[in-house]
Amino acid sequence: MKKILYTLTMIIGSVAYAQAYVSTQSHEGKVNYIQPFETASNFDSNFYSAGNDGFLVKWSSDGMGEHYQVSDLQIQRVARNPVSGDVAVYETDGISVHRVTVVDPRNFSKRFSKRFSDSIASLTFSAKGNYLIVGTNAVNGCFILNSRTGNVIKKVSDVPGIITMAKTGASEKKAVLYSRTGAIFYYNMQTHKTEKKFSTVPALQQPMIFGTGKLNNRLFAGIKDNTVYIIDAADGKTLATYPANNGLIFASEYDQGDKQGLYFTSESGRTWSLRLINAENLKKLLTGFNVPTPLVVKNFTGLKGRDSFTCASKNAGSIMLGTQSGNIYTMTDIPESELYSLFAITENMYQKIYDIDASGTEFYFLTNNSIYKTSFDTKIMSRIGSNPSHSNLIKHKDKIILWSRNTAKTVQCFSLDGSENLDALFNPTNQIRALRIVENKIIYVSGTSSVFIYNMNDGSNNEVYTGTSIQDAVLIDENTLYVAKTGTGRGDSPLINVNLQTGETVPLKFNGDVAFSLSYDSNNENSNLYGIGINSTNGIKTEVFSYNPRTNVQTSLFSLTAEDSSAFTTIKLPLVFTNIGKNSVRACNTGTRKTTVYKRSASMPIKAASTGNKVAVLNRNGSISWYNSGSQVLIADWVLTTDGEWFDLVN
Repeated sequence: MKKILYTLTMIIGSVAYAQAYVSTQSHEGKVNYIQPFETASNFDSNFYSAGNDGFLVKWSSDGMGEHYQVSDLQIQRVARNPVSGDVAVYETDGISVHRVTVVDPRNFSKRFSKRFSDSIASLTFSAKGNYLIVGTNAVNGCFILNSRTGNVIKKVSDVPGIITMAKTGASEKKAVLYSRTGAIFYYNMQTHKTEKKFSTVPALQQPMIFGTGKLNNRLFAGIKDNTVYIIDAADGKTLATYPANNGLIFASEYDQGDKQGLYFTSESGRTWSLRLINAENLKKLLTGFNVPTPLVVKNFTGLKGRDSFTCASKNAGSIMLGTQSGNIYTMTDIPESELYSLFAITENMYQKIYDIDASGTEFYFLTNNSIYKTSFDTKIMSRIGSNPSHSNLIKHKDKIILWSRNTAKTVQCFSLDGSENLDALFNPTNQIRALRIVENKIIYVSGTSSVFIYNMNDGSNNEVYTGTSIQDAVLIDENTLYVAKTGTGRGDSPLINVNLQTGETVPLKFNGDVAFSLSYDSNNENSNLYGIGINSTNGIKTEVFSYNPRTNVQTSLFSLTAEDSSAFTTIKLPLVFTNIGKNSVRACNTGTRKTTVYKRSASMPIKAASTGNKVAVLNRNGSISWYNSGSQVLIADWVLTTDGEWFDLVN
């Protein structure tokens, strides 16, 4: 198997701001957008891809991709500033979070982020890069932003409907807008008034203005009901239609000669065709000739299984396609007479690590089908057993407990005595939200309304607390349970003390509306309880809290003036680890109150484990970043290859 994998540290001056890794690794999940680099003065063959994994990947002509995760959400759209090179991305959870972020791709620093109440239908920089035009899926929901600051210059109120395409002229004085209702607007960017309006085909997908040379921006195209529509942008009239099953359309502004025109793909079974309506035929359409037959540039095959193309783009000479599986394909625009076999420039080069734990001097890792252990010093990766597709593990004495968050899969026990026995412990009655182990007891949250304790000695499995909106639970001592939940209103505390002998529940005084991700050292009788709290009293604030169960005093270790509902805490006292803010892991020494912020790798962190003086951070892409506990320096960034070996992305 081809393995090409190395790193690139982004450096501005003498300061390293962020670290990307360079490889042929595919996206994890669907590719949503491909954005070429080329401009009028630079026929750059590089391009960006973005997908559901939140990664922005810069691909070069040699087939190598520079990977960096800019969001923990899916990226649905990308736009590139033609002057500064800044990149705008649309991040979304597909439900309620709709955010546009602009980053400097030289160091991945953030220019700004702006949240919108509605999903984004279009995202475009103006020709000189001064403006960022954001069209939302709301009537009169198009915004013109300052591309450097994100400040709203104008909400476009003179154009009704939902704007799904916008493009300015070279001077940025005027723009063409397409409304989903079926209208083309010529909009004055200086007076912010509509100058012309033409009715056209409504509800077109992939709408675009195209045309080069004498046809510069003269034509408009889109797809509807597996049909490509070519429209005169000067009056909105349909010039031609072409069938295109599951079609994708694209064009380069900088094609020359017989390469100029509109390209589209069409699917027939497991074979696709690439077709071109060239400039000569487009001129014929504008002068009233009969609809010409498009040129078949090539017929091609190569997708594996049930994979499908999801997006495409073009620069001068190359066509780039993304797929549902996360792969990227490229091909030239040179005509081929025989069936062309398409090959991906990407591949799955490493196994994803789903969970980590630490014990003694060793770290334990869980992949989709295996359990591994290693130590940083030896760098030897040992496969110690099979994983029946669980997503979580906890090392406990001479066992590993396997479970799966947000599922009702059987909780199992893997023996480390050499027998490799895998025994079923219990079947949860609902999805497990959180699970932890104290001595011989497994404490777990079932659904959002129950806390159970399973005794590994006698097999008993008892419900010990019922309530609403339960997030987490920890056993402080043999008879005391602390439950974290979402408060339901005034006076409803998100932190509950439960006496397991009497069944008495006591709501505790707590500053916040929600508590979750609890951590407690059951081997230290002086340990405080740590966790994440969200407070909405005076604006949204997320904090890492410390709660003393002996004095009932709550203190704040870190705070963030935003909501972070996925932050974690992990402790190896005196250190408390958290990824509050999502972008990096920080450790607070509870004795000195000194905070160390570990420099992140290419992917965002989701969990930390520590033993000795080493800290291992699990990242969203399944890589492991290593640190000395008292230093912010990233000393290694490991991925597990498909051969079961470590590969260091840093050294």
